[in-house]
Amino acid sequence: MWRSAGPAAFRTALLAVGLLTLAGLGQALLATSAAPSLPLLLRLCAASAGAIAPLALGVGALAGAAFAAARLADEGALLALASLGLPLRHLAPLFALFVLPAAFAQAGLHHWGEPLARSALREARSEALASVSPRSGEAVRVGSWWVAGAGTGLAFTDRASTGLATSAVLEARSGGVLARLGDVDLRLPDGATVHADRIEVPLPLAAGGRVHPGERTTPELRRQIAVSAALGREGYERWLLWKRTLLPVALVPLAVAAGGLARSRRPGAVVGALLIGSWGLIRLLDAQAAALGPALASVLFLVPLVLVAGWAWRR
Repeated sequence: MWRSAGPAAFRTALLAVGLLTLAGLGQALLATSAAPSLPLLLRLCAASAGAIAPLALGVGALAGAAFAAARLADEGALLALASLGLPLRHLAPLFALFVLPAAFAQAGLHHWGEPLARSALREARSEALASVSPRSGEAVRVGSWWVAGAGTGLAFTDRASTGLATSAVLEARSGGVLARLGDVDLRLPDGATVHADRIEVPLPLAAGGRVHPGERTTPELRRQIAVSAALGREGYERWLLWKRTLLPVALVPLAVAAGGLARSRRPGAVVGALLIGSWGLIRLLDAQAAALGPALASVLFLVPLVLVAGWAWRR
């Protein structure tokens, strides 16, 4: 059974990595608004692949379970076992055991690998933005600014104020870009003008310049939760921490359900339905987790998956 599951899982995971990496890379390039150099492009690709690795691993594991069950049904093995009086539901624990290594690996990626990859993606985007050299008449977005070349200097606006600098240097900083401008004429929203010999302005990639909790490894996130708890706003961060363990745990009942459902249906359709259903459920709980609390939200996520797994083998 597992001889057919392994190649199917590997091919599906590889396909998922490729497609999701392209999607993540495209999103990063659109947000960057700059054409990175080849080394930066390779770093963006690697970081995007690392960020989606947990999802790709889960998709591959579910595909392996589903294709293994379909292969057993096609070869008549399930019918032979049933004719010997063995209840087919006794096979369900085998699918749980099959997916356990993937679940442990996924947990490691969620807690450490994915946050590090997301952080690396942010840093690569910062370096790509810092390499921007806009030409005259060409506007490029850098953080919250739009900039354009103006002779040897730089014209810029944040949609409220506009300015012109005769010299400009963009430097990559953690989470954004630092703009060093010289001989600056600035027009404020009220129409007043200001001149400065030199100004330095941080231009963060994210609103407010904050590091997203998803870019923090679990030890770092725990420290951030302690700070946020004192301010009374740790609800989302605590739920995110729980999800890093919850999603690998959920992979077990999902794999059992995939094995049960794929006995009589197309394995690809089974995997797709389970992924869409679990994704929709977790997104619904994302919106309610602060009110429900992470413990109750986790129960509301796992119980339906366990029920589906049980139904798949008892029907």
